[in-house]
Amino acid sequence: MTAPEVPSFSPFRCISFLAVLLLVAFAIPSAQADDVAIGVSASQYAVLYEGTGGNTLHITNVTIDGNVGVGGTGKVSDSGPSTVNGRLDFSAASMGQFSGAPGDVGPTSVNYNVAAVTTALNDVAELNSDFAGLGNTLALSGTQTVNESAGKLETIDGVTYRVFNVTSYSSGDGKMLTINGDGSGNPVVFNFGFGSNVNLGGDVTLNGLSSDQVLFNFTTSGKNISLNNNASSFKTLAFQGIILAPNDVISVTNANLDGRVFGGDSNDMQIVSGDTIKAPAATPEPASLTLLGAGILAVGTFLRRRK
Repeated sequence: MTAPEVPSFSPFRCISFLAVLLLVAFAIPSAQADDVAIGVSASQYAVLYEGTGGNTLHITNVTIDGNVGVGGTGKVSDSGPSTVNGRLDFSAASMGQFSGAPGDVGPTSVNYNVAAVTTALNDVAELNSDFAGLGNTLALSGTQTVNESAGKLETIDGVTYRVFNVTSYSSGDGKMLTINGDGSGNPVVFNFGFGSNVNLGGDVTLNGLSSDQVLFNFTTSGKNISLNNNASSFKTLAFQGIILAPNDVISVTNANLDGRVFGGDSNDMQIVSGDTIKAPAATPEPASLTLLGAGILAVGTFLRRRK
């Protein structure tokens, strides 16, 4: 009796099979989660500073995992020791806007005349004003759970959001705001427009949502917006989401932020005293992965023909 033939291993078959799996996986319709529509340019940055009037972004003893963008004629003063794991981009021409200190790590590069910074700041400023006055009323105080489904449905530029109009806010160390997604993939917006200074104390836990799907949107002007959740005591916790305050004064002090902070208006901006800011990692779009699969399939076919 002749022994059954054992198929020989073929790398070309493996490549083709992998490519087909990718193509099939991303051809199947699935629920698509939307991020807050901050725009392609702004999605490059962990920190965006308005920099109007030549004011300064102060960085001292912090870690920023992501790029930093500075608009207008703004400056950056890093008193160190700090770590910036990303680019430092200025929208203006080089005029000595950056000063570092011994012990600093990064930025990976310092760049000038970066048009993407201005585009990013314009995009987020427009988004900020689009949400003004929208949402179901909500008071936030201490440890609290908010269900996304309680927010008002609003569609802005083709993206559907759940929006809350925050009428008051009070929180501090050890307090936790828990935000439960409803499975729709819609982002959540908390509008702050009640006209007083706000300290975003405490931490945020997200269930079924990413930090790029939650926006803390300040439509006020000239107020002090601060984040201080005592990072030295609660290292495993963080405030999660995008903080957007284009017309207010921003300070981040002794805080853990998993997300982004944008704004600062025509005032100095503070990111100091043990902060850790981690921007979300970029994820490839399904279309890009499908294209990758097609490319792998083409390479496999070419190699087979060559052989």
